[in-house]
Amino acid sequence: MNMKTHRIGFCVVSLSLLAGTLLSPSYAEAANCEATPISGKTYSIVNRETGLVLDISGYSKADGAAVVQWRAKGSANQKFRVTDVGGGALKIEAIHSNLALDVLYLAQHDNAELIQWPYWGGLNQQWSLVKSSTGGYSIRARHTEKALTAQSRDMGARIVQSADIGSGLQRWYFNPVDGECSQASGFAGQKGADGLAATTGGAGGATVVAANCQTLTTALTSEGAKTVIVPDNTAIDCRTPVRKVSACAMTCPSYQDQNKTFYRVPVGSQTCTELGGATNDTVSVNRDESRIHIKSDKTLMGQGANSRIIGATLIINGVKNIIVKNLTIEGVNPHLVEAGDGITIENASHIWVDHIRTRMISDGHIDIRNSRNLTLSWNHFDGYNPYVCGNQHHYTMLAQDSQVTIDHNFWDRASGRNPKLYGWDTRAHIYNNYWNNITYFSISTSNGAQGLIQNNHFENARSPHWNESGYMSASGNVYTSSSATDPKRDEGDSVFYDIDMYPYKLDSAANLPSVLKSQTGPR
Repeated sequence: MNMKTHRIGFCVVSLSLLAGTLLSPSYAEAANCEATPISGKTYSIVNRETGLVLDISGYSKADGAAVVQWRAKGSANQKFRVTDVGGGALKIEAIHSNLALDVLYLAQHDNAELIQWPYWGGLNQQWSLVKSSTGGYSIRARHTEKALTAQSRDMGARIVQSADIGSGLQRWYFNPVDGECSQASGFAGQKGADGLAATTGGAGGATVVAANCQTLTTALTSEGAKTVIVPDNTAIDCRTPVRKVSACAMTCPSYQDQNKTFYRVPVGSQTCTELGGATNDTVSVNRDESRIHIKSDKTLMGQGANSRIIGATLIINGVKNIIVKNLTIEGVNPHLVEAGDGITIENASHIWVDHIRTRMISDGHIDIRNSRNLTLSWNHFDGYNPYVCGNQHHYTMLAQDSQVTIDHNFWDRASGRNPKLYGWDTRAHIYNNYWNNITYFSISTSNGAQGLIQNNHFENARSPHWNESGYMSASGNVYTSSSATDPKRDEGDSVFYDIDMYPYKLDSAANLPSVLKSQTGPR
């Protein structure tokens, strides 16, 4: 057990977390939703400045009733259905009356009042959303581009349209009444040095449905905010025509697969003998992955459990504000080692990878370097690969000099790097995850990396948390099968003294296997 001492000087939040005391659940639940509203869903619309909600005055169902702000009661006159009417515009209807928000008399001037009125398609009844970098949305009348504004901080203040001056009284959150806010938690949900308040991806931009690799690539590599949808039951094959490369033929050790040969592509000036080969002779092998360089402000998401991308490495390099969710990424040269990642993240910020399944990947399932404000949540890293030694993937994940939250992930049948934390600038918060059948090591810290490891479940997972030359604080974890007696369960260091934390909830580690086997990956 590592009892190394590091600096003291914790911030108050970090100290309370390391002591096992979480921020109150009510605080976490009060966080407002930054996600883009979804057509057909119902929302409470909350003012950023006051915390009061849009309300039809007096619960009136009458045409022309006033729109005000009021304390949240959860009543039907405070719930609004949002519907896409085309052209980037929305109608917003009170569900108790089925009447739409309307600028009275099609008025053009500042401080014109809002009412509810039967929807007839007028531009004064249509609204566009502009995401604010400081939180919330500007809701703008389509006929004037003026912003929906609370006239004052007072409860009961009228809602009007006014020129947008960036006031908090003109910023609104759309909080789903069903509680399912698709927004980033952890570091990806925090304000960052890049100026973003949270990770919102393609919010506010056009939506592109991609059923082939050309459409997918064009949308993801274009400028501007976009949401790119892979339909359910669709496999987008991005493999290129085969190209020949040189590789080292390697033999697996006798304790894994005696006489089994696998092929490793040397990197840079590496020779085969340096990699463990018997000679420096190489052989010619086939390689066919493509590389998609995603630009800033994109959401890539699958529409269902069977949305898949085959043979593409997603490159997130030098950009910000990317969401990748609800997809399977697979088939990146699985017959080779060191021939393409599933996702590569470098020099990037505000990245959220959620409900992804990765399988049959040559190199890192996700590799991260020099990046900030990252969250990996509810992902299934499937390490089974019959081409490699022991049929288990070699190098699942590296997080180097990066700040990342890793929560509710399932690490399944892999060998090493699950993940490897490396570098003095690495701060990795790893909680509520499950490792099963890991044969080399689960988590490691080296070269000064810091890991906060809480309420995870390790089952037959070798070296659950192994501190090589970094810092680890571990608590609340459960160890079963061979993990229960594994000596590499380091803990006791001081970590995260130099960063601000966020509200989060620790689940029971004992229940994680059943939860994460069924709920990780695309849904």
